[in-house]
Amino acid sequence: MNNEKKLIEFLEKSNGYITTAELVELNIHKSQIKFYIDRGIIEKVSHGLYMNTKIFKDEYYILQKKYPSAIFSYNTALHILNLTNKTPSEIDITVPRNKKVRGKYNIHYVSEKYYAIGIIKVNSPFGNPVKVYNAERSLCDMLRTKGSFDLELQNRVLDYYFSNKDKNIELLLKYAKIFNIYEKVNTIVEVMMKW
Repeated sequence: MNNEKKLIEFLEKSNGYITTAELVELNIHKSQIKFYIDRGIIEKVSHGLYMNTKIFKDEYYILQKKYPSAIFSYNTALHILNLTNKTPSEIDITVPRNKKVRGKYNIHYVSEKYYAIGIIKVNSPFGNPVKVYNAERSLCDMLRTKGSFDLELQNRVLDYYFSNKDKNIELLLKYAKIFNIYEKVNTIVEVMMKW
């Protein structure tokens, strides 16, 4: 099988993206990458990352390929989870304090103790797998962060969540205890569940 065919097959199996290291594994040397770019098979999307020219660019997927520790959070998580119809103007990500991320993102740094709480895999708006905080973690982040969410948006998100059949009140209250906002969340649960 020739290299071009191997490359196309790999792109089909990997959501249309390939790294320099993966190209080398396919016996495509770094010096040959430009050949495949010139042929219109791949295009460079960031340092060491290329994509199939026949697909739409998925900024969410690309960001996580560049920064595997970045978890979509806050407004971006709420958008991906369909808890709001408002598309965020900037991408919100959460990373451990010891990780560095470059770019025009709203970066939230947390300790390792809180980082892994509520990470799930879902499809990005373009259908690629990405890591995002679940609805319960995202609600806790929203409710414990003063000034990041206007009241109207907050109320709409709560309405979406509490009308959703997949809500997990037990998990929400468990997270509320971990993030020291139990009283606030419990009051909201009591009010919303009466409706």
